[in-house]
Order: sequence, then structure tokens, then C-alpha cells
Amino acid sequence: MAYGFTPNGTLPRAIRILLIANAAVFLLDLISRGAYIHPWLQLDPLRTIHGLEVWRLVTYLFVHDLNAPFFHIIINMLMLWMFGSPLVEEFGERKFWWFYISTGIFSGFCSLAFASITGNYSSVVGASGAIFGLMFAFAKFFPTQEFLVLYLFPMQARFAVIIYAAVELLSIMANDHISHITHLGGALFAWLYFKFEHRGAETLSRWKNRKAVKMQKAVRKSEEELGQVMVDIDPILKKISQTGMGSLTKDEKDKLEHASEMKRKAKGKLISLDEYRKRQ
Repeated sequence: MAYGFTPNGTLPRAIRILLIANAAVFLLDLISRGAYIHPWLQLDPLRTIHGLEVWRLVTYLFVHDLNAPFFHIIINMLMLWMFGSPLVEEFGERKFWWFYISTGIFSGFCSLAFASITGNYSSVVGASGAIFGLMFAFAKFFPTQEFLVLYLFPMQARFAVIIYAAVELLSIMANDHISHITHLGGALFAWLYFKFEHRGAETLSRWKNRKAVKMQKAVRKSEEELGQVMVDIDPILKKISQTGMGSLTKDEKDKLEHASEMKRKAKGKLISLDEYRKRQ
């Protein structure tokens, strides 16, 4: 088993776009020495919560620390390539984009909640929350794939993510200028996503089809009612052909009138008597 990741073929377009976007934002931020990009795009809890600058829940994913030797963006982009490339093939590009951005937003919400609870309103930058979600998704699809933890120790993905999560959990209150709660938020989102993915898809499908299902039930019920009425008046129609309308009783006339009214309401959309008989 090889330690590391070498995606087959060309680099997926979604990963290529993310790498270019992150690199471009980083270079602009570096050139301006953090004067514009950080203040405008970082996840500032006070501005996001009280100023309603909700775009920061997405834009902070593209902002990284400017301190040399730039390990923040280098490691994040390396992990994005490592874990993201096979996931694009697994998810499909559209679903990958949804998963990546949603994970980042959810991680951002976790950071805001943590800031509100603890009173620590430090700003958050970086794609780490979304990438932690990718890492846990990778472990879901490729649990036995081995890679080098800390680039030194070979370990299967399913065990590595548990260790990473434990380390992050133990480090939540550490004063190391790392938003561990954001990382855990990404992992939590991935866990919730895969746990409820099928339920959510089924619920959404039922919700989208609710009108069609309701209409089908109504049509089916009308078909059955009209079909039964047509069967009931079959002897009456035979009687008319043999002895004429004058031979009908009041009850038979009422049934015939009721059937005619039902057919008028159906406007030709329901089945005929012959068709109903064929279905029996």
C-alpha cells in the first residue's frame, strides 16, 4: 500500500479552482500586507453576529495566515489535494462543491457559537474546517487507505481521523491561536451528513413529489369511484337498449344521472367503462 495520494489522470476541476482561488487570495493578501483581505473576509464573530456580515461564513475559507514560512496555506492546500481529489470522483463535482462549502459554513457556525459561549471573539481564517470534513469523508469512502500521519507514521484513514479528532477535542481550550472547534465542526458535519444522508434525500424527494402523489391518489380514487358507478349502471344501460328509458325506475334514473354528472366532472381524464373492465 502506497503512503500518500496520487490521483489518477488530471487534477479535478473543482480542486484546481479551489487551489487557484486560495493561492490568488493569499498573494493579494500578502502583497497588501493584510490590510484589506483579512479585515474584509475573515470570520470576525462580532462583525458576523452583530453586523450581520454573513458572507464571512464562506469567505474565511479562502483566507490564510501570512506568517512565514506559510505552513498554514501550504498544509491546507496539500490536504485539499490529498483528500479532495478522490472525493470529487466519488461525489461528483456538483455534490463535492455543496459538501465543501456546507462543511465550511457549518464549521463557521460552530466557531461563532463557541465565541458566544466563551466570550473569545478571535477571528478565524483558513480552510481547515472544510478540509477536516473532507478528511472524515475520505475515511468513510476509503477506510483502509494508508497515509503518513505527521508525514512520519503510516496509518489507515479510519484510525487516523479518530486520533486527529481526539487531539482536537483535547486542545479546544489551548491558547495556541488555532481554532480547534472549527476543525471539530468540519468533522461533526461530515458525520451528520453521512448519518442522515439517505433520510434527508428521502424526505426531500417526498416533499418535492407531495403534490404529484396527492394528485395521483385523487385521480386513482376518482377512477375507482367512477369505475364502480359504471359497473353499477351496466345493467341499466342494457335495460335501456332493450326496453327504452321509460322502463327505468326512479332509483335507476338517479343512478344514471349521477354517473353522467361524474363523467362530466372527469372531463375525459378518467378511464372508460371498457378500460375499467380490462383492469379487473
